[in-house]
Amino acid sequence: MSVKKVVITNGLYQDKELRLLVSFDENDKTLDLINLDVTKVGEVHLATVEKVLSDIDACIVKLDSGDKGFIENRKLRPESFVTRHSDKKLVCQADQFYVQISQDKKGVKPYSCDFIKDFNLDLCKYSFLNYYLDNYCDVTTEIVTDLHEVMEQLPNSRFYSENEITLWNLYGLTALLDKTTSKIVHLKSGANILIEPTEAMTIIDVNSSKNYGKSTAMETNLEALEEIAHQLRLRSISGIIIVDLLKVSKSEEIQLLEFAKEAFKNDISIVNIHGFTNLGLLEITRSRCFSNFII
Repeated sequence: MSVKKVVITNGLYQDKELRLLVSFDENDKTLDLINLDVTKVGEVHLATVEKVLSDIDACIVKLDSGDKGFIENRKLRPESFVTRHSDKKLVCQADQFYVQISQDKKGVKPYSCDFIKDFNLDLCKYSFLNYYLDNYCDVTTEIVTDLHEVMEQLPNSRFYSENEITLWNLYGLTALLDKTTSKIVHLKSGANILIEPTEAMTIIDVNSSKNYGKSTAMETNLEALEEIAHQLRLRSISGIIIVDLLKVSKSEEIQLLEFAKEAFKNDISIVNIHGFTNLGLLEITRSRCFSNFII
C-alpha cells in the first residue's frame, strides 16, 4: 500500500484552523491524516543533556527549540558530539550533540530522538514534510498544495490555485475529520467497530449490528480487522490495543492471527500481534510515531 498522492492544505474545523497533510493510496483511500501544527518528527535540533538516566541507560535532553527530548545512550557517538565534558564517560550533563526527532511526544512525555553523526547546515532546514516524503513516498507520488510556504519548501509540488472551490473542500476534509473523530466506524456489511481510547490503552469492540445473520462471525471479523488496520494508522493510535472480535472457534482464531499480520504489514509504525487472551480478546501493540491529529 504505497502513497500515491499527498495533499497539504489548511482549513477550519470546529472553529480551529488546521494545517493538514493527507495521503492517499492508488485507490484514493486515505492513509495518513497528520496535523502539521503538532508533529515535529524529522526536525533536527541541537540537544543539551539535562539528565543522565543511568538506571535505563538514556538521557533527557533540552532541544534548542525549548522542548524536552529522550534518547537512548546506545545511540550516542561521543566522537561526534559538539561539546563533550569527559573522555572517560559516554555522556555527561551539559554535553551537546545534534539529534533528529523520531517520535512525537505523548502528553507530558518528551520527544524521542535519534543521534545525528554527520551533521551539516542543510539538516537545519529539514522538516516533517521532508521526512514524510523521504520515508513514505517515492518519485511517482503526486504532491498538491495551496500553501505558498509549502511550495517554497517543496518546489516539485503542484500548486492548486482554483478560486471556486478550496483544496480543503475538494477533498472533503471536514467530513473526513468528522468520521475520523467518531468512535463508531461503519463497515460495508452493516457491522461496525467501536473505538474507545483510554489513558492506558485503546479498546475496540466489533459489533454485528445490522449485519446480524447476514454473514458469519468469521467473515465479519475479517472485514473488521482490515478496517481496524486502516483506522489505527489513520488515527495515529499507538500503545496497547485490545480488540473484542466476534466469538469464533480456536482454529478460526489462528486464521485471524495470520490475517491480522497481513493486514498490518503496510503500517508505517511497528505493529505486533500478540494473540488472543483466555477471554478471547486480541492483543495488539503499535509503536508511536506521529501525534494524534486532533491534539
